[in-house]
Amino acid sequence: MFGYSATILSAMLWPSLPSALLTPMLVVIGIVIFKRAPLLAGVVLAVAWISIYAQLVLRWEPDNIDPQEPVIGEIIALVSQNSDWVSMDFRLLSHDSTEMWPKKIRLSWRKAPELEIGEIWALTIRPKPITSVLNQGGYNQQKMLLSRHIVSKGAVTSGQRLEASDSPRNAILQRLKPVLQTFNNGDLILALLLGDRSLIDSERWHSLRVTGAGHLIAISGLHLSVVAAWVFTSVFTLLCYMSLPLGRRNLVLAALISAIACCFYAYLAGFSLPTQRALIMLLLLILLTMSDRYSSPWERLLFALFIVLVIDPVSCLSAGFWLSFSALSIILLTLQSQPLSIEDQGGQTRWHKLVKKLALFWAIQWRLSLGLGLLQALFFGGLTVYGILFNFLFVPWFSLVVIPAAILAFTVWGLCWAVGVDASSLFYLVDLTLWPADQALKAFAHLPWAWVPTSEAMMLGIAFLLPGLWLMVKLEAPKWKLMTSMLLLPFVLNIFFKFYPLSEDRWQVHLLDVGQGLSVVIEKDQHGLVYDTGAKYGNTFSYAERVVVPFIQAREITQIDYLVLSHSDNDHAGGTSVILSAFPEVKVISDMKEYADINCRFKTLFWQGLTIEVLAPREIEEGNNGSCVIKVSDKNHQVLLTGDIEKEAEQALSHFGSALNSEVLVVPHHGSRTSSTLDFIQQVSPELVLFPSGFNNRYGFPKPDVLKRYIDHGSEYRISGREGQVSVIFNRDKRDIRTYRHNLAPFWYNRLFEFGQNDNPE
Repeated sequence: MFGYSATILSAMLWPSLPSALLTPMLVVIGIVIFKRAPLLAGVVLAVAWISIYAQLVLRWEPDNIDPQEPVIGEIIALVSQNSDWVSMDFRLLSHDSTEMWPKKIRLSWRKAPELEIGEIWALTIRPKPITSVLNQGGYNQQKMLLSRHIVSKGAVTSGQRLEASDSPRNAILQRLKPVLQTFNNGDLILALLLGDRSLIDSERWHSLRVTGAGHLIAISGLHLSVVAAWVFTSVFTLLCYMSLPLGRRNLVLAALISAIACCFYAYLAGFSLPTQRALIMLLLLILLTMSDRYSSPWERLLFALFIVLVIDPVSCLSAGFWLSFSALSIILLTLQSQPLSIEDQGGQTRWHKLVKKLALFWAIQWRLSLGLGLLQALFFGGLTVYGILFNFLFVPWFSLVVIPAAILAFTVWGLCWAVGVDASSLFYLVDLTLWPADQALKAFAHLPWAWVPTSEAMMLGIAFLLPGLWLMVKLEAPKWKLMTSMLLLPFVLNIFFKFYPLSEDRWQVHLLDVGQGLSVVIEKDQHGLVYDTGAKYGNTFSYAERVVVPFIQAREITQIDYLVLSHSDNDHAGGTSVILSAFPEVKVISDMKEYADINCRFKTLFWQGLTIEVLAPREIEEGNNGSCVIKVSDKNHQVLLTGDIEKEAEQALSHFGSALNSEVLVVPHHGSRTSSTLDFIQQVSPELVLFPSGFNNRYGFPKPDVLKRYIDHGSEYRISGREGQVSVIFNRDKRDIRTYRHNLAPFWYNRLFEFGQNDNPE
């Protein structure tokens, strides 16, 4: 089990998954060596199983889907909704999908009709790969989709409802949701009872994030454990009251009923993946506790880890997986170091026993808050300063008051609903129990340093800090403590250089992957220049918020000095307000009057030892040819940023002659045929060209003939939509190129997922 589990966990670092052709041989080898080398057998069988599983669950070729023919499936989740669009997860009931190995796709539907979870629809769709934008510090959507077994995305063009939902859970949800909307904390109650978080708005999510309280409303181990404990205690007490305990009968019956209650609660939560993991772990704990065979807590944890990874080997791609098992490990370590046995309490007063229990609770709580807080920093790029205090106050409150009150109110409400009586007012009492948490969430979210973004260097330091601190506590010999203290150095050095940064000749140009848009960040000595911001869509999505700002924080760029807005098109300037809000001291170079501090007439600026030349346009002009063109250079390297200029503007730049020559060119207008004339290419004479073009974009950028012109000229090229973030590092007379998919995070789940095409972008 250990060999299997360790191998599956290591798959997060594999560049690719093994070929399916090797799996029969691996299975035979694993079986042959099972008795003599069980550890190695576990390793071999793990490699075979994850390969088979990926073929069965994660692979889908929709080439046989006719855009005119509908696919049939079930709506399993409504991800988000607004006045124009609905995003939903759809489980296919056809097209290479089975009950055992279902294929799930994420669909968006413009102007959708009223939809309900559990309905069966025939939908006409335009499928597309799950490949998403990838940048340092940004949200890795395709990794998340794979962890949830979603193998494709797509857009719905039309649909027909075939069957209404007949699920009891969905009937309860449709009945209960309008009721809870009338309560102040109805969003939290709905999440606690049915795992539906559709009522939680962005402000509430922000409060939950900065307090580290998201786990309190995501149905997982805490909630199932509380239900199991309350049901077991109540049933066992009742059975003992009704009849004298004979052997283990009452104990087994109480455990069985508590297990059934947990299964029902998990069903109400929709059997989400975190809930499934928690249920498996809890049922296994109950089973091993009831069995005659002795097993240590660590053995039980290994059993749970093994079974979860057999059932779903890609669950380790989820942050919730690591948080769940890390929490259990921290609790076990604490109980092991501070045991609270009955013998230890002999002869002590009730007060002393209470103090010991409180001390143990505090030890568990601060370790959980600190450990999980640091782990969250690794996954989510930020630390919550007040998490330990909030969790210390409200984990027991939720365990002892809120969750039992919600379950009890729901049970009574359900019984009354079954006989035609409205008992909705019971939820008012649950709403009252959530009032203290609601007030604390609002207060903590507005305190200074509520959320501290962490850079990638800091996260690496934290990754070494955690095992280093643990080993220093566990090891007794001073020489070993001294040796393990070296693991603390990355963290300490990061803190030191944060306050005393070193000046260096190296500077970097980062073409960010912002879909079919443009954003470039130039970095030098922890200062930055941003050229364009990417697009904004509606009031809920902005690439500046999702990509640009997190990237700047991940790179530990402490100050943005200049923001260049090439022109007013949404795909270039849509996120301007986000950048100005995050960096209010930034100076804006643009011809957009509402933002500009410096116009785009010809001028030369000096910044961090680099020269910034504003080259065009000669006069304010609307449209693509009015794009602000700048050249950034030092004595060895030059980068030309051109926005969306077309042939006419390229011709207008010809008067600069050899001064336009640049080592690196960010290609005009995303690689459109309206730009990149042969004369312009010859005048710039770039060695490296960067195409800011979205993956599988509807315009077909970069156009093949445009790309060929640059190749014929001898230019090396990179495309942001295929490579993810592209970083060019200049160090004196050297140039290095790093891309997200091939250098920064070259893991199998970050590769391109193209239907029926080679994954190699070259």
